[in-house]
Amino acid sequence: YHPQLTPSSLKGFLIYLVAMNRCKVAPHHTLDELVLAKNKSSDDGQKLRLRAIINIKKGKLLRQVSEELIVSEKSLGIWLARYNSFGEQGLVSNKGGRREGNPTWDSSIFMGLSEHLRITGGYWSIPKMQEWIENKYKKAIPEQTVWYHLNKLGFSYKSARPHPYKGDRERQEAFKRGALLRRWA
Repeated sequence: YHPQLTPSSLKGFLIYLVAMNRCKVAPHHTLDELVLAKNKSSDDGQKLRLRAIINIKKGKLLRQVSEELIVSEKSLGIWLARYNSFGEQGLVSNKGGRREGNPTWDSSIFMGLSEHLRITGGYWSIPKMQEWIENKYKKAIPEQTVWYHLNKLGFSYKSARPHPYKGDRERQEAFKRGALLRRWA
């Protein structure tokens, strides 16, 4: 730790220290095992990161690997730190999304809602539908999910249109006919 380094520059400083230590690679795998893992991987990002680790393990400098693979030295330092901490699994690409996966909702909830909408008729807002589901099924379902499932059941979204309450009907009709003259200032 250095008192003049800010947290953001501290990360870069740590990467610099890794580079100064001749890029020590943790002995998780042999060179042959890394090559085999690279060849078996279907993840292009992981393949690139494994290629970088292989080259560093062969004794190349970060600068050389950076130029060869066309990536920044900072990225190489981060990949090396991840590999040293977590092994091969630390180099897998993050596909994003929820860790627990997307929730699956019981389709009977939406079927019940659609049946209720058909019986009662009228226009229902999504928040009103969410409230109905909350009261009947005791489930809090996101707005987008309610909209998506009702759309699949054949319902459509209708947004409110503006209605000018101070509009002059005669002027509006004249405008539609093109009778109003344009005035340029």
